[in-house]
Amino acid sequence: MVRTIVLIAVVGFLTACASTSTQDGPTENYGQYQGGTDHPAVKMLFGQADDAAKAGNWSAALTYLDQARRIEPRNPYVLYRQAKTYAAAGDNARARQLLERARVFADDEDEMLSYLLYELEFQL
Repeated sequence: MVRTIVLIAVVGFLTACASTSTQDGPTENYGQYQGGTDHPAVKMLFGQADDAAKAGNWSAALTYLDQARRIEPRNPYVLYRQAKTYAAAGDNARARQLLERARVFADDEDEMLSYLLYELEFQL
């Protein structure tokens, strides 16, 4: 009986932690948005790229995103992340090229991606 109560408490706590978000929106930290892929390796690479970008290591971040693009070459979220990283690194020409490629593969119904692409284009 005690084990059941403890198990329910732990599950409830973990559920509350998982649903709590400190993010104000997708534009504050694009890397927090994991949409666009269910592939575990790509999600892992997104996390590694985010960590490298936070540290200002653009080369490492782009390496991780290149690996993600090899796994899912037509994933517009991978292309968006690469464009965003190139823009942050100061290579706006490459960022625009990747932004256009992301638009080619983007789903018109995906409002989140449309917003992210629009925002990035406005910044460039």
